[in-house]
Amino acid sequence: AEGLEAASGVWGGDEELALGSEGRSGGDGGASSPPAWLRMLLAAHYSASKCVASGCYTSIFLMINDSVAPELRGRVNGLSMSLSSLCKACGPTLGAVLFAWSLSSGVGPPFDVAFSFLLTALAMLSVALAACRPVFTAG
Repeated sequence: AEGLEAASGVWGGDEELALGSEGRSGGDGGASSPPAWLRMLLAAHYSASKCVASGCYTSIFLMINDSVAPELRGRVNGLSMSLSSLCKACGPTLGAVLFAWSLSSGVGPPFDVAFSFLLTALAMLSVALAACRPVFTAG
């Protein structure tokens, strides 16, 4: 009961918790919407994170563009955009399938619930190692 009283101060009033879904016409099971300041804060955070993600995405393609000889830029940009689109299309689907399998398989570690997160960490580590490799220049 103490947890509900504490939550009522954040999400609305005591009367909303007491009424539940019977006292309102919304039929939302007694859940109230978060206050306006929280929705504004979440919207600002979401907007900022999308701006940062767009900037990172653009920066990656600028670095790819800068690292290629001018006569190969068209091919490399086409290949990088194609691979990017393929990963954006297949990544969430494969991630969801792997996560669902790890939940329902009943296999022990490392193929339990943490399996999809382990694969993501390994992919990120391989990208970090590839980015840190020494660059050899002819000359």
